[in-house]
Amino acid sequence: MSANKSKRWEGINRRGNKLWWNYRLPDGERVFEPSGFEAGQEAEAHALLKKIKAQFAAARRLGVTSGPVTVRAFAAQWLDGRRDLPSHKADEGRLRLHALPDLGRLAIGDVKPRHLVELVAGLRAKGELSPRSIHHVYGLLHVMFRDAQLEELIAANPCILTKKQLGQKRDKDPEWRATAIYSRDELEALISDARIAADRQLLYALAGLAGLRFGEIAGLCWRHYDPDARPLGRLVVANSNDREGTKTGVTREVPIHPTLAAMLAAWKLSGWAELFGRYPGPDDFLLPSRRAVRVLDDGAEAPGMRNKHTALEVLHDDLAKLGRRQRRFHDLRRTMISLARADGARPDILKTVTHGQSGNILDVYTTLPWEAVCTEVRKLRVERYEGRVVELPRVAQVAGMTSGHRGGGDSGGDSLSEAFCHKGKNGDPDGIRTHVPSVRGWCPNR
Repeated sequence: MSANKSKRWEGINRRGNKLWWNYRLPDGERVFEPSGFEAGQEAEAHALLKKIKAQFAAARRLGVTSGPVTVRAFAAQWLDGRRDLPSHKADEGRLRLHALPDLGRLAIGDVKPRHLVELVAGLRAKGELSPRSIHHVYGLLHVMFRDAQLEELIAANPCILTKKQLGQKRDKDPEWRATAIYSRDELEALISDARIAADRQLLYALAGLAGLRFGEIAGLCWRHYDPDARPLGRLVVANSNDREGTKTGVTREVPIHPTLAAMLAAWKLSGWAELFGRYPGPDDFLLPSRRAVRVLDDGAEAPGMRNKHTALEVLHDDLAKLGRRQRRFHDLRRTMISLARADGARPDILKTVTHGQSGNILDVYTTLPWEAVCTEVRKLRVERYEGRVVELPRVAQVAGMTSGHRGGGDSGGDSLSEAFCHKGKNGDPDGIRTHVPSVRGWCPNR
């Protein structure tokens, strides 16, 4: 009986009426110290000792063999395990800039709710972040401490703040969101005006006519493009940048609006080849970077992925050419949704195009007919200018193109006006009249 009792309370020793702990630190040092419990409280003392040992085991997994695990140390390991998430870079910036300067030096087990209250109050006092952004920082910390609790590094999540401490989730400028949109005329100018390079017109059309996020556009390959689907062609949105999966983890099928269909047809027939010196394959990016290069598995080079920061810079340049104010690239997606709804598209069906099915059980059991989805997308009334010359940037003559990839921006070149602008009665492509001679392999700038 006494042997069983001793085994049950392993690590607990009695001295008089007091209970002492007997355990080893991660570096192997033996510790013999009072537990704070008295005889008769063996169960409580043993339960707390188990939590202490679990914390030490978690520390060893993190490579910490001496001293406590700090918030900074755990955050580094935690972020490293989230590199495959689309939000990794933003998460790293939020912690590095706004959380770790105040919390990083603390032992993770010592962080209390009051530390979070002080952090939020300090961020609000600085005035650098909007209330919405402060909520994002706090929400990220809540997830991180939850995972620390699952690792048994902490007994409880300290992120228990309420709306009283966090404040209302709103924009820094309450008037800004109403202006974060393009008018119909502005969208049509961005996808039509001859002063804007044709590849960028297509970039803006994929956001403004298909409702794609920038990362989804950057990750599109030609194998994701099905022009033969009826009544409208189809884009399969499965990636975000170079990661498998979209931002929300939902793969969705997007109908190709008739205006966008004409642009994509011309781009595949001639525009892509004129810019990159060869015809695209199924695994080539649909809209690659003009400068970036990626190395394929066989060692060959191919056009690389577009960069969102560069895309935003050139968007601002293009808006300046049109005499329009600056806005975000993401506002093109917001514009597509807003204009389509204004033109009569059903919000519940439109949501499946721009965001995918929601997680409720009814949506899980619902597969809408493709024709029904296409009907709502076709309601969007956006066309390209008729009869306007839309030119690709100047590149080497196609027939002799051995260095066909050019880094030039918006210089003039061979016109693709008929291929990009001529439309039939319903806005569908009415024949592509631009012929591209045979081209040689793509050779990037060296």
